[in-house]
Amino acid sequence: MLLLEFAAALADRLPGWQPSPTAVPIATDPASDRIWDRGPLPYAAFDTNDIQRSVLTHHWGLQLYVMPRPHRPDEFLVLPMLPANTSHQHVQGLRAPRGIAVPGDPVRAAALLHRRLLTDYRLASPIPIRRSSPGHLQVHVTLDDRRRPRIRTGYLGVFIELLGRDGFLLDPETGECHLPDTLTEEAARRRLTLSVHRQRLRGFHITVPSADGPRTYPPFAPSSLRRGPHR
Repeated sequence: MLLLEFAAALADRLPGWQPSPTAVPIATDPASDRIWDRGPLPYAAFDTNDIQRSVLTHHWGLQLYVMPRPHRPDEFLVLPMLPANTSHQHVQGLRAPRGIAVPGDPVRAAALLHRRLLTDYRLASPIPIRRSSPGHLQVHVTLDDRRRPRIRTGYLGVFIELLGRDGFLLDPETGECHLPDTLTEEAARRRLTLSVHRQRLRGFHITVPSADGPRTYPPFAPSSLRRGPHR
C-alpha cells in the first residue's frame, strides 16, 4: 500500500486524527527533528532520497510521523512527534512514548497503535505542553516571514479550540498553530480575530504584534447577569 493511501486509511480508523495531504522526502524534512522517539528507525534512513513521510495530526496538539519501514516493504513506522509548542528541552527527564513498526494493513496497524502507542502518547504530552507555556493563561500570536499568524501557548484547551474548531493547522516543522495558506490575507485576519475573541472570553491574555511592539489584551470581564424589568 502506498504511503498516502495507508496514512489516510489509518486516520479513518483513529478518531480525531487527520492525515497530511502530501508526502515529503525525509532526507530534506525539518520535521524529522521533532520526532520524540524514533523506535526502530535507523539514523541511516535519513540519508536516503527515496523515502517519504506523512503526518497524522490530532486536535489535542499531537502528531504521528508515518513512513515506510526501510528494507521491510510490508511495514510502516509510526513515530510520536513532540507535542505542539514544545521542543526537546521540554521533554527532558520524561519517558517518551515509543515509536513502533506496524503492518501495512490499516486495520491491524490501528489496533496495534491503540494498544502500544496512543495511550502512552496522550498521557505523556500534557507535561511538556505545560512546560512550554509562555506564561499563566497566555496565548502569544506572532507573524512569520510572510506576515501570517503563528500561535503559541501551553494550554491543551487552546489547541483543541484552534485545531478542532477554528480551522488552524499544526506545522510539523515548528509545532506552531497556523492558518491554511489557501486563506486570503483578509480571511486569515477575520479567522484570527474570531479565535482571539473566543480565547479572551475563556479567560486568556492574548499577546499580538503591532507597529509599536507586542501588545497584550486581557480577558473579557465576566458578563453581568441580565435582570428582567421590575414590576
